[in-house]
Amino acid sequence: MEVNADFALTEQVGLSAGVRRDERTDHSPVVVATQEEGERTDAVVQVEYDPGNRWRSYVFGQTTVEATGDREKNWRGGAGGEMLLTERLSAEGEVSYGELGPAARVGTNFQKSDSTNVYLNYAFDNERGANGLHTRTGNLIGGANSRLSDSASVYMENRYQHSKPETGLTRAVGMTLTPTERWSIGANLELGTLKDRRTSAETERTAAAVSVGYHFDKASVSTAIEFRHDDIERGGGSNDDRTSWLFKNALRVQLTDDWRLLAKFNHAMSHSSLGDFFDADFTEAVMGYAYRPVANDRLNALFKYTYFYSLPSPEQANSSGTASTSFVQRSHVLAMDASYDITRIWSVGGKYAYRSSQVSLDREDPKFFENDAHLYILRSDLRFFKHWESTVEGRILDLPDLNERKSGALVTVNRYFGDHFKVGVGYNFTDFSEDLTDLDYDDHGWFLNMVGSF
Repeated sequence: MEVNADFALTEQVGLSAGVRRDERTDHSPVVVATQEEGERTDAVVQVEYDPGNRWRSYVFGQTTVEATGDREKNWRGGAGGEMLLTERLSAEGEVSYGELGPAARVGTNFQKSDSTNVYLNYAFDNERGANGLHTRTGNLIGGANSRLSDSASVYMENRYQHSKPETGLTRAVGMTLTPTERWSIGANLELGTLKDRRTSAETERTAAAVSVGYHFDKASVSTAIEFRHDDIERGGGSNDDRTSWLFKNALRVQLTDDWRLLAKFNHAMSHSSLGDFFDADFTEAVMGYAYRPVANDRLNALFKYTYFYSLPSPEQANSSGTASTSFVQRSHVLAMDASYDITRIWSVGGKYAYRSSQVSLDREDPKFFENDAHLYILRSDLRFFKHWESTVEGRILDLPDLNERKSGALVTVNRYFGDHFKVGVGYNFTDFSEDLTDLDYDDHGWFLNMVGSF
């Protein structure tokens, strides 16, 4: 959770301040001795000077207000700036030092022509990874993007990463083509080698993707295919490989001025040379009708059906790479959501969803048991000031097969940026999600929400 504020002291001097709090917990079956768990709250103040010509600079100081468990303190101080060296070349950089070691960032950007941009950036980050281990990471990224015409652009990028536990070089190229206003075509390729710095085991990675979209007068359709192959060298000298495919399809039809048809079909499959036990499979099919009246838009509604099947790989489900208890799920979910504007600033709404589901804990010889659910939500939205909105929800999740019922509330505060985009932060007092295909029950706490419409 992070909160920041900016203040313009004068036309040239700005002041920024922020507070950040994070918590790390390791749920691995065996927690390593070097793991760091607990909470930490950091505060930072930055002063920036921008004379309004070809350069700007800033200095900052950071300190740890509170740290629990075995989390290290994170005091830090540094300086940085940006300068326009020529009309086409600019450079920026930052250096800092603190309790967790040094950090640096330097980059250049060259506008070679009106259509071509060349860049080279390096960043050395001393912050820890999401798993809480000591992972100081450096990334050197060099590349170029070029607009060939109003309908075509290409890019090429090299990324060198050095960190613990992996280091390596990957290369990526891609193209976006819009031959007409109706067609859009894209393709990219990525090649690279990653090396485990502890065992020197290498992973050769090849990835590619293509996408095609077409826009009719009242409909749009798109499809994409992604491929990835990893040749993995294990620490003992043996090799295995994993091949993954992802197929994505989407359809949107404006049936009338008030009704829209929405559909998507996603399917992924991942095969491991270690055997069928390590394979993975995923299918998601969605069909929905949206009611968005033009003449009187006080009432809006969405009716949606989802088919969901998930067979996760044991390697995917367990961070240690060993077989773990993971759900095999097949579900049918029917959901109805509606909102009504009582006044210009106050709206009420609700949602009902039903899940008909079967779940198995055994992936080799599945023995499915029923796991149906009913979800009830009542919602109130209130607009205040000019760009702000608050949302309060009451939620009930009924699990008849488990003879269990969960209830609680959710609150959100949103900030609108224009008429079609809002960003919000909220807190979920329950442990369940409104997505009934989510069986983890780990949704309690803070969240960030972004919503866009067109």
